[in-house]
Amino acid sequence: MKTSLFWMLLLFTTAISAQELFKTYRFKLDTQLPQVTLKGNPVPSGNTEIINAGWKFTIREIKTPNSEYVIRVSKFTDGTERAVSQNLKYYLDQSEDKIYFLLTKAEFDNRVEPVKKAGNFIVGASTTLIKIRPGNNQDEESEKIVSEFGNDFNLGFTAGWQVTNWRTGTSGAIVAGVGFSSIKVTPATTRNYLDVESSQSALSFSLGGIFEIRKFQISGFVGIDAMPGLVGENWIYRNRPWIGIGFGYEIFKPQSSKGN
Repeated sequence: MKTSLFWMLLLFTTAISAQELFKTYRFKLDTQLPQVTLKGNPVPSGNTEIINAGWKFTIREIKTPNSEYVIRVSKFTDGTERAVSQNLKYYLDQSEDKIYFLLTKAEFDNRVEPVKKAGNFIVGASTTLIKIRPGNNQDEESEKIVSEFGNDFNLGFTAGWQVTNWRTGTSGAIVAGVGFSSIKVTPATTRNYLDVESSQSALSFSLGGIFEIRKFQISGFVGIDAMPGLVGENWIYRNRPWIGIGFGYEIFKPQSSKGN
């Protein structure tokens, strides 16, 4: 039993370490690091190099028990010209040799940040505060349909692609959604099929965008409501698109945990 627990603990620890090995990190500050071998041993030349802020790297090995990191600087940096030593510049530009550096736990915690992806797939819940149903330009052959502003209950799910600018704290997303709506209908909006005002259920399909800046969100959608039954067939807004506007403010957001 003790042997099984030991191997389970070892496997769990290895899995946590592997998560760090596959991530890309960026230096927030200029940092002077010693050159080492892949196993973290000092090289005979004893070279140290200044790794500039903005340069990216991956962790190739984690040394225990001090959790020192053997890193490899990426060939692709932030694209700016930096004053570096001839050896490191040659490595970054053309060399096939693998050059490693040793990064302490304290340096990792204070001088490094994970590289976040600019674009990612998002899924979320949505509700539209205002729905605008445009009317039509009546002519002799068409039925008059007036514009309507509504705030019917609606709740749905959206999925799409979000692009974030982490420096400015802004993001934009294009999403598609499907949801449930409870729509107020009247005799006037059902061609007098109904005698009294009531609420009818409908499926809502939408496409739109969400813009966020410093937790404040504004969204715009275009969609269509599919109302079933005879009420839906007589509804004057049947197969007519609506325009939705929404606002929001992010109060709670889970904080990402630091790496071990």
